[in-house]
Amino acid sequence: MYGMLFESIQFFIKQDYGTDIWSTVLEAAGIPNVIFIPHKTYPDEWMVNLAKATCQTLSNQNLNEVMLYFGTCFVNFCCKFSYDKILRLAGRNYRDFLNEIDNVHETIRFSHPKMQSPSFIVQSEDRNGCILIYRSMRTGFTYYVIGQLMQCAKMFFKVDVEIKVLEEIVTDKGCHVTFRLDYDNIGYTPPVGKGDSGVYLSSYPEIKSSTFFKLFPFCLVFNSKMKIIGAGGNLASLLRSQDLLGATVTDMFSLRRPLVDFTWTNTMCLQKVIFEVEWRKEEIQKDNSTLKPRRLGDEKPHSKRLLLRGQMKYIKDWDAIAFLCTPLLGNLDDMLKTGIYLHDLNMFDNSRDLVLAGQQCASDLEYSMEKQTAWSKQIEETLQKLDKARQQSENLINSMLTKSIADRLKQGDNAVSTCESFPQVTILFSYLVRFSDICTEGTPMQVVECIQNVTEVFDKIVDRYKLFKVETLGDGVYMVAGGVPDKCPEHAQKVAGLAIELVENAMYVKNPITGAGMQVRIGMHTGSVVAGIVGKRTPQYCLFGDTVNTAARMQTNSEPGRIHLTQPCHDCLKGSDYTTVYRGRINVKGKGEMKTYWLAGKKGEESTRTMCRIFRAEHLKRRQGSTENPYDLHGLHNSTSASNFITISDLNDEDERELELTLSSVFDDEDERISASMAKSNFDLNMARGFVEPIKSPDMTRGVVEPIKSPDMIRSLVEPINSPELTRGIVEPIKSPELTRGIVEPIKSPELTRGLAEPIKSPELTRGLVEPIKPTELPEPSKVTN
Repeated sequence: MYGMLFESIQFFIKQDYGTDIWSTVLEAAGIPNVIFIPHKTYPDEWMVNLAKATCQTLSNQNLNEVMLYFGTCFVNFCCKFSYDKILRLAGRNYRDFLNEIDNVHETIRFSHPKMQSPSFIVQSEDRNGCILIYRSMRTGFTYYVIGQLMQCAKMFFKVDVEIKVLEEIVTDKGCHVTFRLDYDNIGYTPPVGKGDSGVYLSSYPEIKSSTFFKLFPFCLVFNSKMKIIGAGGNLASLLRSQDLLGATVTDMFSLRRPLVDFTWTNTMCLQKVIFEVEWRKEEIQKDNSTLKPRRLGDEKPHSKRLLLRGQMKYIKDWDAIAFLCTPLLGNLDDMLKTGIYLHDLNMFDNSRDLVLAGQQCASDLEYSMEKQTAWSKQIEETLQKLDKARQQSENLINSMLTKSIADRLKQGDNAVSTCESFPQVTILFSYLVRFSDICTEGTPMQVVECIQNVTEVFDKIVDRYKLFKVETLGDGVYMVAGGVPDKCPEHAQKVAGLAIELVENAMYVKNPITGAGMQVRIGMHTGSVVAGIVGKRTPQYCLFGDTVNTAARMQTNSEPGRIHLTQPCHDCLKGSDYTTVYRGRINVKGKGEMKTYWLAGKKGEESTRTMCRIFRAEHLKRRQGSTENPYDLHGLHNSTSASNFITISDLNDEDERELELTLSSVFDDEDERISASMAKSNFDLNMARGFVEPIKSPDMTRGVVEPIKSPDMIRSLVEPINSPELTRGIVEPIKSPELTRGIVEPIKSPELTRGLAEPIKSPELTRGLVEPIKPTELPEPSKVTN
């Protein structure tokens, strides 16, 4: 299919819908950046693919309507660029035009030799229209043809036509469609009798058959039985077949055009249509060298088939049809291949002039096509580079402003118009634990590399959830928003899923100092924000409102490897696939006391059950009054979160019921037993985080990553230690029983406590600090110096 048909579609889609729509159609059809050249051929399926892509892009038209539109585009394109003259001159009226469509195609084939044109045959007609047969080797172009026929009638003959598809047969070799055309057939004249047209003298003698074959040296005559009864001298000499006369014409020749069966009836009906037949023999036989000298073309077997083109005429006196034809030759090369010379061609039908002129025109056309092809290829390569650069630019802009906002700015919207209020969004803040240590101990390149690695890992997850990454701050904070700027009813669920994956994937980002996996602590809050583009030189899409501050506070009060939620965020997750566990009431800076929750994970997953066990154990331990002293220096030294400094209020009855209700949906008896055992143990419950995150404290990792050889210490990890003597050996051996007083129990003796709060001046009393004091050596109470 020649590029002119595609060029017509391109022109009118750009004109009617815009360049962007055409670019979208090309991309959807799988042929982006293509440049159509009028004399270059393209695959037939591209036309149907473009129609389907147009349906997807416009979304308000079906495939038949689009193909009809494409057909009208071609006729309008021909008129706009002065290709319509041959169509206007095809006939005096629409009836004549329909009968001449095939002849128009044959005329165009000289300038478009690779054209595979369809065939149109007027089967019958009346005063109100006609029956038109359409045959083609292509399928799927029925409505494309209807669009062409209707537009030609309207533009060239001012006739309104209604076209109906009466029958459509589709096979592997093409399609056969029968149309009914209803129009004012003013050119139709009913047959009134048999007779010959023309003006001649009544005494004009009849010509002999020998004279007839001299006038038409390439003619072929066959009777109603399709038997060859005569042939022109040049044709018989060229074919050199002894079996030509008396043979069946369909055995010797195959019909190429029109696309009908080669029968007597069809031939009689199509006398106004150009016929094209091909010699069936493998090669044109060479002349007998004993009869006359060998011709130039006989030096080797001819590689080109002989094609004959002409008109079928019924001769009443012979009751036969004469095929008045000439060889179909494009240039001098074709003459050499077929063994035909200029002397063999007729002079009265301009066959010689056409071949000689066609040779020069073909050479010029070939040179022009080569230049145009090279130019088109260069444009396609340039467009591909431009498209790649534009795509990179759009990706950069979309990552900064989001695609929806960037599209609005491209359309000319003011930056201020992008500002709007969002009643429900979910904000997430994620912080890299110990990032300040990396900044202090690492080199600048290590810090940048760490941030880069985290960003690459996190950005891929954010893109998968189709959320908006607001920014990455320099202090290791990663901010994401759901439901803005593209509103989404499931914003909380998407952000929750993102938070879980961030915690799981943080371990794959290595600490550049220690080489261990990183940890994050996350906070989430749901509420309203105001968002829009801020700045002109470096515009940025920013979020404003108390929701952002609250989400940041949740992150600050979270713990490593955990996801901290507010009450509104918890409410949004109710009834979803996620499990939340009540944490308690905490005092938040600038907010006062707030009810907060932990996000345990997705329902049904083992990691969710593990987290719930830990939360349950923490709650039991806090309720039993065995939580760590918030002022313990060892605990402060190992702190990785600001949550070590906050105060969690005791749960009231309502909070207890809420917590129990949450855990009951996840727990069974085994989970309850494990949680109770964990709560009764003396080791810090922060060690339990080793189930879900690395434990950095060497003291706490003992027994988790390496065996503990001391039996006494193993007992303290799995069961309560009731014996005071066994607890003394956990940190260091204590040899003096008296000195352990005050460490494991209050010291009630005023005399012994004095040395702990003020200097002890008595040498005798200081002996107990560095060596044991025997009971007999202690001074009397009355002798102690104040």
